[in-house]
Amino acid sequence: MGKDNRVRLIDYPRQNKRGVRRWLPSWKLALGTSATLVVGLVAGFVVAVATVEIPKPNEDALQQATIFTYADASTQITHIGTNRRPVTFDQIPLVMRQAVLAAEDRTFYSDPGVSPMGLLRALKNDLTSSGGGNLQGGSTITQQFVKNYYLNQQQTFSRKLNEILVAVKLDQVESKDVILTDYLNTIFFARGAYGIESASLAYFGLDITQLTDPAKAAYIAAVIQSPYYYATADKDPKALKALQDRWKYVLDGMVAEHELSAQQRATLQFPTPIKYEPDDMGGMNGYMVDAAMQNLDRLHEKDPSVPDSNAVGRGGYTVVTTFRQDYMQAAKNSVDERMSTLDSNKPQDRNVHIGMASVDDKTGAVLGFYGGPDYLKQGFNDAFSAAGPLGDDVEKALGSVVPTDHYQDAGIDYIPGTRALATTPLRAAAAMSSMGNGYQYNQPYEVSEILQNGQVIWRAQPQSDNFWNNGDTTIAPVRQFTPFKSSISGADVPKWWAWSMIDYNGVTTAANMFATPPDGKGNRALLGMTGGYDSNLNHVLYSYVSDIRK
Repeated sequence: MGKDNRVRLIDYPRQNKRGVRRWLPSWKLALGTSATLVVGLVAGFVVAVATVEIPKPNEDALQQATIFTYADASTQITHIGTNRRPVTFDQIPLVMRQAVLAAEDRTFYSDPGVSPMGLLRALKNDLTSSGGGNLQGGSTITQQFVKNYYLNQQQTFSRKLNEILVAVKLDQVESKDVILTDYLNTIFFARGAYGIESASLAYFGLDITQLTDPAKAAYIAAVIQSPYYYATADKDPKALKALQDRWKYVLDGMVAEHELSAQQRATLQFPTPIKYEPDDMGGMNGYMVDAAMQNLDRLHEKDPSVPDSNAVGRGGYTVVTTFRQDYMQAAKNSVDERMSTLDSNKPQDRNVHIGMASVDDKTGAVLGFYGGPDYLKQGFNDAFSAAGPLGDDVEKALGSVVPTDHYQDAGIDYIPGTRALATTPLRAAAAMSSMGNGYQYNQPYEVSEILQNGQVIWRAQPQSDNFWNNGDTTIAPVRQFTPFKSSISGADVPKWWAWSMIDYNGVTTAANMFATPPDGKGNRALLGMTGGYDSNLNHVLYSYVSDIRK
């Protein structure tokens, strides 16, 4: 048999070698094979990056809070939904951005969306199981953003590979500033806060534009690593120690990156965040939100372009109410002070309710009210929903400003089977307010503006009705009280409902008082109450008015 002289593309098994050496690849073959694999992997990665599509954002990542504010449009009442308030890059102070980069990704502005060294460390930990059974991250800020904004939290190789590909692709099509801004608007900081603006408010009560203290910036940046754990720092000494160590790490990183001098670093003290109140619907807040939501639903029925409570509840709006913070606080103070004089051991002093509302004579805007002691304990709003008979004196006063054929327009009803009038404090105040407005009745309202993405999309237009077309009427006698413009009080015959109303300085306030039996069904007489029902109610009203005119 002749000698085979064909040239072999790959000399393996090796010719001219015997024994074990025949099966050991030459260094040329080993090097060539390795190079081919590397080129293949690189080419495959390049193709994968080029063909991968950036997914649509997660629905959860897009959710925002709806903010309810007082009438000044800046003081927050509360929020509902996901507490996220997106801000722009320029709104985030430089020191805050520097602190985040020092904490999470010091090579952010130079890396290609991923960190090769970080990936190698993560791979080593995964292969050696030093990660406690979970896949390690090795994640850049871009990767963290991709995971939270586009993907999910699954700890699988396929999800991690997709994260890397999308991160590199995103780094190619978006600027670093945009990625950093979107990241800071997305991440969770505990305390119910999503995004840097909500975090700044939750921890220090500051808009992010005001957070220029490096110590506070480092605190918020430190929280990113383990928000749930660090949120317990006020109760858990170990969590506090860990948070303080992380805070120091962030500041040291800022020094290392020449963004903070060592001298400045030495002067900084670990900051104390504000107290966290987790339930923002307690106390008066829930009543205000509920009143605003009902107003929106009424508006939506007439004009579908106005977002209703369902739309607002999904988030992304700012609802500016008509409520003034000083009026709301004064209402609570006056009722609490008088209620504290009642004796809970005395049956006649139990289960007493007071509802009160103030309306601007010129516009109908509801400036303040008292609906109950705590929305979470009593959802029923005594100011807006507790409708009771007015009694002769109050009925005559209302009859002097609202003609019979306009009772329904003013929210005043006849009690079935009688000719007695009944209404709520809100409706009584709105009706009586027309006396201070040339008998021009304004429908009461609780929402003045709605904003979306910082732009006003709806603004209230007061709705008025001139009950007396010729402007001529005979006013029933109204008792005068200096320095108040006018006031009236009274009760129905069985003394189940007491009323007091006052008009002062362009604002009309109406208050009622009623009491329920132990089972909470129906009403009982107010007789026998400590201090007297009429004196108590008048005291509440005058104390309230005296407070708001200071």
